[in-house]
Amino acid sequence: MEQWNQLRQAGLLPEGLGPPPRALSGFFPMGKPDQTLMFPETDSGGARETLLSIWEELGNLRRMDVQLLDQLCSLALEMGILQEELAAILEEEEEESCEEEEEDEETQREQEEEDLGAPWLATHLPDFEMTI
Repeated sequence: MEQWNQLRQAGLLPEGLGPPPRALSGFFPMGKPDQTLMFPETDSGGARETLLSIWEELGNLRRMDVQLLDQLCSLALEMGILQEELAAILEEEEEESCEEEEEDEETQREQEEEDLGAPWLATHLPDFEMTI
């Protein structure tokens, strides 16, 4: 459940999602099921064996659930890191494209100024009107 806490601290848990179920908190009774369950003395051996196998399977399923939850938490943490890296890359690319656009605009202005140099003056002499 350490990874669950890391997810919470990183702010990656969806809103409204409470703590994990107690069954997945890592604590579940281990040992012999007959220490936890009460068997009547008149119980047949077949029912007891069936109950013991069910108890064992439940323990296995809980362990598997805990492992899966840990893996999901690990994946969520990795996805959070990847999101941050992607945001940084996109920000860099945006800055670079803005710089390139500014350079292109500056080059275009310089080109226009060169194009409007002496030939423009020769073909477009100022038009003066004088009134005497």
